[in-house]
Amino acid sequence: MRNGRKTAVAMGEREYRWLEKGLRKMGFFSKLDLRHLSNILPYMELMEFPRKATVCREGAKGDSFYLIYRGAVQVKKSGWDKPVAVLKPGEFFGEMALLFRQPRTATVSTVKPSRLFILQASDFSRMLKKNTSVARTIREIAEARRKELARS
Repeated sequence: MRNGRKTAVAMGEREYRWLEKGLRKMGFFSKLDLRHLSNILPYMELMEFPRKATVCREGAKGDSFYLIYRGAVQVKKSGWDKPVAVLKPGEFFGEMALLFRQPRTATVSTVKPSRLFILQASDFSRMLKKNTSVARTIREIAEARRKELARS
């Protein structure tokens, strides 16, 4: 985060179980089996953000994926009067940064103190190099997602 207000939080068994369960329900991760998911979990970090902290800015380099564990964030786009969305625990954002390394399409900030799981795109790439079967599955899912986005 640019303003340095996030804090690393130690993860225990409860957080790992929640994370594993959360990833299974989510977007492109939902298509991975438990064995593949277990390869991703060690790369996830849990970070705490205070209220009104900027998590990422529109136009900035897309370098990480976020899963909300506690709290809430609002998504804003320049030129829009109202927030695009308010995301709560179990919801996520930034998946396109992992898949395509695209610039951020919105600014995301916390609406109350929040804990977010974060997966850096560089760690995700490193994990894929070590796990070719996960990489193959993710590539297939990413291509399907890219085609879906092109149609919308």
